[in-house]
Amino acid sequence: MPTIREQLRRMVTERDVPPRGFAWGELMEALEELEDAAKPLAAAPLQGEDVGALVELLNQKGRLPMRGQTPATHSMPPEELVQLKALKILEQAGRLDRVQDVLERLDREPGSPALKATARRLLNRGGGEEPA
Repeated sequence: MPTIREQLRRMVTERDVPPRGFAWGELMEALEELEDAAKPLAAAPLQGEDVGALVELLNQKGRLPMRGQTPATHSMPPEELVQLKALKILEQAGRLDRVQDVLERLDREPGSPALKATARRLLNRGGGEEPA
C-alpha cells in the first residue's frame, strides 16, 4: 500500500487520485512529514516530487477528494487549511518560486482571511525569492 506522500506524488505525476479519496488524518500526517522534510538539515529532505505535490494541492482549489469526516474544529474550510499548510511548507523550503501565480490567485479570490493574508504577505515579500 503506497504511503499518502506517495499517493500525493502520483496525483501530480500520473493524475492518479486514490479511488476513495484522502483520509483527513492521513493527509495531515503526510503534510507534517513534508513539513519536517522542508526543515534545514532534514534527514529525508523535500524532493522535487514533493514540491510538485504541494503545488498541486494549491491548484486543487477545493477539489481534493476526501473520504470520511474532516474535523469541524477549525475556522477555515478543510481545503483552505490544506492550502495554507502547503504554502507554509513551500515557504519553509524556499520554493515559493513555483507558486507566484497561485499566490496572486489566492490574494484576489474569495477565501478565508488567514489564507488571503498569507498569500498577500508572501507576495509582498517578493513571492518567488529564495530565503537568505
